[in-house]
Amino acid sequence: MNQPYTLTVDQTWLFEPQHITEPDSWAGHTPFAAWLVANQQPKCLVELGTHTGFSYGTFCQSVSANALDTQCFAVDTWQGDEHAGNYDDTIYQQVKEWHDARYSAFSYLMRMTFDEALGHFEEGSVDLLHIDGLHTYEAVKHDFETWLPKLSDKAVVLFHDTHVRERGFAVWQLWEELTQQYPHITFAHSSGLGVLLVGKDVAPSVKQLADTYKHNPELVSGMFAQLGGRIENLCEMRRQRHQNEARGKALEEREEMLLLRDNAITTLEATVREQQQALGNGELGATKSINDSVENEAWQHSLLAKIAKKLHQ
Repeated sequence: MNQPYTLTVDQTWLFEPQHITEPDSWAGHTPFAAWLVANQQPKCLVELGTHTGFSYGTFCQSVSANALDTQCFAVDTWQGDEHAGNYDDTIYQQVKEWHDARYSAFSYLMRMTFDEALGHFEEGSVDLLHIDGLHTYEAVKHDFETWLPKLSDKAVVLFHDTHVRERGFAVWQLWEELTQQYPHITFAHSSGLGVLLVGKDVAPSVKQLADTYKHNPELVSGMFAQLGGRIENLCEMRRQRHQNEARGKALEEREEMLLLRDNAITTLEATVREQQQALGNGELGATKSINDSVENEAWQHSLLAKIAKKLHQ
């Protein structure tokens, strides 16, 4: 009798990330990541390439929610690269502040290159590895091959951006090669995620999901794409809210500048009237009054120029 290949409803499917950041191209994979951590229960989890911490936040949140005995490590220089873009120390400080307040009991930020981090891990010790660094073929192949000896018998490796074929991204190319060698699951949504079952003793539920995918890929990929779509919608709603807030703030600032402009114009008009009155009446000290007024007028014109420049930005 053939084994039925189905999916069992899991509470982790309702997972919602607490740490939502930009870029959010990983958003659609958070339900699967939460499911994977809960079912694989890794002792050692390593992420290569953390950036703003969206995916890493998902891993840590799942470890915490399931009270797992997992040690998590985020490896990144936090300086950027040709794909993520270069950035200053602000990103790292923001990630550190968020991270240390929540997960410092079991998680560590390792600010170094991926190669430098290798010496901190014993061979056969890493159960879950997420590779999301520089996305050229050479770089991602190097990352996989150099970390391969560190993987345990139950290891699963995740590759992000397996469906991006622009700007020099070539994870897809390595992924096509690796899927000929290892059991796997491929997700096309959220820029693509490759799930590679490298270990020979992968958790039974993870192996079962891969077997189901092998016989019915549309069922597995479709289900997690739908679950991920809910998170993508949450991120889009959040983005729209922030844009509306920023737009509202900009309107408030513009109204303030318009009010300043109107006040400056009113003051300038009053100054001109005072000058004309002083000249018409031939008052003593009119010259001094005019000089003072001219200085005041120059200041008003300068203010108006600054306001006009601000309004047209």
